Amino acid sequence: MTQRSHDRLHGLGFLIADLNRLMRKEFDRRVRHLGLTRSQWLFISYLARQPGCSQSELAEAMQVEKISVSRQAARLISAGWVSRRDHAADGRAYHLHPTTKARRMTERLDDAAAELRRDYLRGVPVSRQVALRDDLISIKNNLQAMEASVRPTQSLS
Repeated sequence: MTQRSHDRLHGLGFLIADLNRLMRKEFDRRVRHLGLTRSQWLFISYLARQPGCSQSELAEAMQVEKISVSRQAARLISAGWVSRRDHAADGRAYHLHPTTKARRMTERLDDAAAELRRDYLRGVPVSRQVALRDDLISIKNNLQAMEASVRPTQSLS
């Protein structure tokens, strides 16, 4: 393996993408018995963090199209995972809420995620874990600042 291909395979972006893929794959394996698809448990997890949000707000948080959220919401509502409530001030809008069933599932997903984190961080001293998390947050903040600096501004006409 050449130095250049070694650097490319072990660059920060590649490592982060590879870690993300491996963590998702292992998490999927650990929660498969719960009977939800990844898109369903992601939807429920995001909604648990923002109960009462609109479909538009949830789509933005999940970084997916509104129509995808709309379709998934309809399926999860009919399966008893999500409830839809009218907005008090806007009759055209409604808000999504996790049901008790979904909140119990979120607890199980959170427990599985915590166990996975313990397993993949085994052998990494707590001080290094904290430093790594702080460094990754700094990188994320830098990337978000770059994104914000190139976003087109919306004019109010």
